[in-house]
Amino acid sequence: MRHFVFFLIFSLVVFQQAQAQENILDTYVAEGLASNLSLKQENISLERNMRALEEARGLFMPSLELNARYSRATGGRLIEFPIGDLLNPAYNTLNQLTDSKQFPTLENAAIPFLRPEEHETKLRLVQPILQPSIYYNYQIRQTQVSMQQDAVDIYKRQLIADIRTSYYNYLKSVKGIQLYEKVKSLQLQNLALNEKLFENNKITYDAIYAIKADISDTELKLADAGKNKTIATAYFNFLLNKPLDTRIQTDTTFAFEEITAFGMDDLLTTSLEKREEIQQVNKGLQITEQNLKLNRSKVLPTLNLVVDYGFQGTKYRFTSQDDYLQGSLVLSWQLFGGFQNRSRIAQASLDRQRLETQQTELQQRIRLQVTTAAEQVRVARQNVQTATERVTSAQKYFNIVNRKYKEGMALYIEYLSALTSLTNAENSKILAEYDYQIRITELNRVAAKD
Repeated sequence: MRHFVFFLIFSLVVFQQAQAQENILDTYVAEGLASNLSLKQENISLERNMRALEEARGLFMPSLELNARYSRATGGRLIEFPIGDLLNPAYNTLNQLTDSKQFPTLENAAIPFLRPEEHETKLRLVQPILQPSIYYNYQIRQTQVSMQQDAVDIYKRQLIADIRTSYYNYLKSVKGIQLYEKVKSLQLQNLALNEKLFENNKITYDAIYAIKADISDTELKLADAGKNKTIATAYFNFLLNKPLDTRIQTDTTFAFEEITAFGMDDLLTTSLEKREEIQQVNKGLQITEQNLKLNRSKVLPTLNLVVDYGFQGTKYRFTSQDDYLQGSLVLSWQLFGGFQNRSRIAQASLDRQRLETQQTELQQRIRLQVTTAAEQVRVARQNVQTATERVTSAQKYFNIVNRKYKEGMALYIEYLSALTSLTNAENSKILAEYDYQIRITELNRVAAKD
């Protein structure tokens, strides 16, 4: 990207009244971070990922389980043992040699394969010795926890901007109401004056009709400003998880000091270093690398130590004659898996390519966001200056016309024109001042400025 520098204009609130407003707003931001429901959901997801990490850590530890089995059986296969066929010829020969019947005739034995009664109760200890998948799974879980923490931080940054923006919108509506109430007060004063002039037969009643029509128009604007205030109040309290009609503490005084210049290159560098979205994509790339290693490790053998201690026998009893201890090293090695692992490796490689493309796109999007927000701040500051100058001129013009009108040297239409011009100028200034604050808030968010 071409390197260019232009200066962005920020206002610093330094007067005591404006500092009080910042303190009020900072307090509301802290409340929102503590109570916002969407943020709580993000934190719950983070807690869940931390529990999954604990689960992955537990796979390194030995497992101990108790297995107990008691069975009764009848029928089934018989194991024939030809003991009679083996020994009877020899016994007969011995009986003949000794001229006796000392050696009996034996029957062939048939032993049931299933014991009529049997039990086994044991403790089994399994300790992984060589399990690469456990190690890589743990790494993946660690990275997922970090990614979820980034998601929480992203929402926090957005929430702070939303709270500030909605607060400024609320103040905008409050000042709008104050403006139109002031205008209505002037119109009512003018109405009273003209009614006296009419009573003294110095004007006709059409002038009074015109003033009443203007008052009605101002009342419509007051109603619209009141609607905006109600909506802004509800949304602001929604962000803070409060009843929607909760009263908002306000300070509508703004003071602008001298400007501070920021280089665009510095803003871009800061945003690309600190934006949590960039960190999330980087960690996503880490996970794809870890998944690649995990899938490649599945071609390696695994080795576990298995130790059994328990009791066996045809009677359900636990004595020193029935116990046993057995230790084993169990090696497992998958030699062929239908090319499934090769497909998983290919999928992980494709995921990495997709995230690399997403990373490039995200960097470009952030540059665009910062550039756009910076330009909007610059224009917004110019608008504040222009609106301020316009109010100054409109006020002077209104003062002149108002004095002439009271002296009977100006028509009501001239007075109305001057009042309308002043009202529009003051309203434009209100919008410009708060829009400027909103633009600064947005720039702070996209440039990751704390």
